[in-house]
Parts: sequence; structure tokens; C-alpha cells
Amino acid sequence: MFKYALPLAATLIAAPLLAQTEQFSSVLDQPNNLISWNVSTSIGSVNVSPATFRIGGSVELLLDSTNAPYTSGALNGAIAFTSPTTLSGEIPNPLWFLPPLATFDIKNLEFHLSSPSFSIAPNGDFSAMIVLTTTAGTNTMGGLFGSGTGPIAGLESTPTAVNGNVSQSGTTITFNLDMGIAVTLLDPGTGVSSDITFNGPLAGFSDSTENGSFHLEAPLPMNLGANNMPFTGATPGGAVFLAGTVAGRGSVFIGALNATLGIANPAQAGGTTADGSGNGRFNVNVPSSLLGRSVWLQGVEANNASNVFGSWVQ
Repeated sequence: MFKYALPLAATLIAAPLLAQTEQFSSVLDQPNNLISWNVSTSIGSVNVSPATFRIGGSVELLLDSTNAPYTSGALNGAIAFTSPTTLSGEIPNPLWFLPPLATFDIKNLEFHLSSPSFSIAPNGDFSAMIVLTTTAGTNTMGGLFGSGTGPIAGLESTPTAVNGNVSQSGTTITFNLDMGIAVTLLDPGTGVSSDITFNGPLAGFSDSTENGSFHLEAPLPMNLGANNMPFTGATPGGAVFLAGTVAGRGSVFIGALNATLGIANPAQAGGTTADGSGNGRFNVNVPSSLLGRSVWLQGVEANNASNVFGSWVQ
């Protein structure tokens, strides 16, 4: 079995987010988010396929105001995924008549984005120190250096300065990032390392009338035993439930709550009552049967559901 050592990135100390009080869930513009990627390894150059792919999903955005102009913001989550779902690469053998040194297939990659508070200029431009963390996916290796499949949840970029813009037209808030973020795969068995860099525009859209959206957060990663999962933006004093799954994203209508979940095969993982401001937390015990698994979580209440939060258990 091919195994990974997941390098720890430097700890990112987030600036206080007191100024950012308006939560938005920004739907990613998948048809137009065209990302190129390249891979460099310690044993040779890589031919990638396809050369470009698209990113869908959503990004969680905190702003200091419901409407523009904005002066500060932060990223506090994402459930982003690639289309197509398989990204492949090959390290060719210098001896052209021999099999490639290595091949790989990255499948069902999903990732989370976060940043500390950043300033926004009057024209909407900003520069944010962003961390990209993979929350789901597998990598299947082949070739002369061995073969096997392993999970890739938990790969983390170093904090990277990324330029962007946030603007408003009517009630539509447009959010853009100029991606240029790398993560590293390391095989401790062979010592082969691979740096994977994603480049290109990442755009999303929110509606200013949906400020203060129902927002869920969870640990990255989750641990066996007790985990706290805070939420904001629920109905003050209302009953709030936590849904969870290991089956991935999906679409399931919950008739009893008149709400649609964005996860497949959901099971109730917790329940509580929101406080007078619509905030609270779920206290969840994670069983040993989930060790090493990716998980998808979502808050739900009558007529409303939160963002989907992806994590993994270690």
C-alpha cells in the first residue's frame, strides 16, 4: 500500500475577525473557473492530463458590511471540487521504449480555504494570506517506483499571498481570487516528493440579501472522541440539527424540515438549540470506525440548511 507523510505547514496565526460580521456563502462559478496546474517532482518532469480543469462548490466569505464598499474580509471555509473528478499525471522514462517512471491519478479531490482578516481597498482589491487544505480524495500511483492507493486529505499549503477582488452590482456580490497555490505530496517509502500547483481565476457569487447566512465550522482534522462544531446564523432559539455522512456531496430533501441538504446519505449526528443570537455549537463524539475517513457535515433547521463542511478524521 502506498503511504503518505503529510508535511506540516507553518502555523497560521489569524488576525481578529471582530470587524467581519456579515457571513456569505459564495457559490463558485464552475463554468468559468478554468484552472491550469503543473506538477514538479524530485525524479523528473510530469505530463499532466487534462491540462486545465474547473472548480465548483462554494467559498465561505466574511465581510464587514452587508453592502459595498467593503473595508475588510476573511475566508472561513470552502467545499470546492474539481471537474473532471480525475486528474492524471505521468513521469516519462528517459529511455522512451521503457514504461514510465511513475503514473498517478488524483480522484475526487476536495479542498477548504481559509485566511486571516485582510483589508479591502475602495475599488474592492485585496491581498489575502490563504491556506488551502485538502479534505477528501485519493491518489493512485503506478510505475517503476511501486503502486498503490492512498488518501490525500490533510495536505496543506503554506500561507500564500493571493490577490483578489470583491465588488457589488445590484444585490450580487462578486468574489474573485487569482489562484497560485501549491501543496506537496511526499512518499516516505521512496523519498519521492511532488509539488502540485494550481493557477487561475476562482470566482463566486453571493446575494447581499442573504447576509448572515447559516454557517457551520468543524475541526480540521477531526479527532476521535469529542469535537466541538460551532455555528452561527441559525434561527434564534430554534432547534438545530447536525447531519453527517461519509458518502460525499449530494442532494437530499428533508421533508420534516422542508430543507434540502447538500450531502449524500445523511445521518443525524447531533442536535441542539440556538441561542438568542442564532449561534451555538454541536458536541459530537467521533467513533473509531471513522478513523482515516473523510466526512461531510451540514447544519439544518426548519426551512434552512448551512454550508457543507468537509473534514477528515485522524
